[in-house]
Amino acid sequence: MGKFVTEDTVKVPKEEYRFLKELYRNVKRQSFLLRIDEAEKNLKAGKVKKVLIDKFIESI
Repeated sequence: MGKFVTEDTVKVPKEEYRFLKELYRNVKRQSFLLRIDEAEKNLKAGKVKKVLIDKFIESI
């Protein structure tokens, strides 16, 4: 099967685009805050793993 590219465009009014953009930012922010909350809970519960900095850097 050959690969092909299609270009589809969707016209969205500026007002709706701004709303969707802000909604995306808020969801992204909430996701980040939930990750921080989960990390804090794990830290309080002692669910942490200690790793030497050299090994951490190598794993990245």
